[in-house]
Amino acid sequence: MQALDPAQLAAAKYVPYPRRKLGLGITALLWLLRVYVLIAVPLVFYAFWRGLAAGY
Repeated sequence: MQALDPAQLAAAKYVPYPRRKLGLGITALLWLLRVYVLIAVPLVFYAFWRGLAAGY
């Protein structure tokens, strides 16, 4: 990389990596994480709202 000009070096640093092919287990795990977040976030907001209403 020392043979590159500064502009070429900067351009080479920003080449994106290709998407990785994920297996079925990892894909299922990521979907379960999404479902968990979709369930947990409203519960946290509900608990926060109830705590404010109760005066905590």
